[in-house]
Amino acid sequence: MAGLKLQFTQAGLEQLLSAQDRGLKAEITHMAFGDSAYAPDKSQTALLSEKERIEIADYQGDGQNLRLAGKFEGELEYAIREIGIFLADGTLLGVYSQAGKTLGYRTPVVKILQWFTLNIQALPTDSITVVVGTENLNLILDEEFAQLAEVQINTLHRQMLQEFRLAELEQRFG
Repeated sequence: MAGLKLQFTQAGLEQLLSAQDRGLKAEITHMAFGDSAYAPDKSQTALLSEKERIEIADYQGDGQNLRLAGKFEGELEYAIREIGIFLADGTLLGVYSQAGKTLGYRTPVVKILQWFTLNIQALPTDSITVVVGTENLNLILDEEFAQLAEVQINTLHRQMLQEFRLAELEQRFG
């Protein structure tokens, strides 16, 4: 989605500020997808043509950007032309869309939404958090899995070398 900018909504920003005034963080919990392409407006409270809404299944954050992912289910098929980010109370925080532009395509075969990045630099510092739903994909554990695999392979290699040495000793002295 290069070149696309999230249009934060007035209602979403008000929720962030309200939560921050109470010493809380607003919680991003869902993404919604629709098939209408348009220039988003800050007064929006919903997508123009929402097709489905899914829980956030995984995320990464660095203080400036959030990378979000989700899991699709069901047999829907449509061109994705609008994406909404929703807070826990159902408030639309922001919208990605552009007139005449298709952002992706949803088919029944597609089960995992590719990561997309949400720039949060324009939001009040430390005002949001992401709540991962029940379908946690653990996509951010790739480095940890690679390290674990390396340790297991090295252990297996040492065990094989030990087995060869033992077989050689048995042959010599056995």
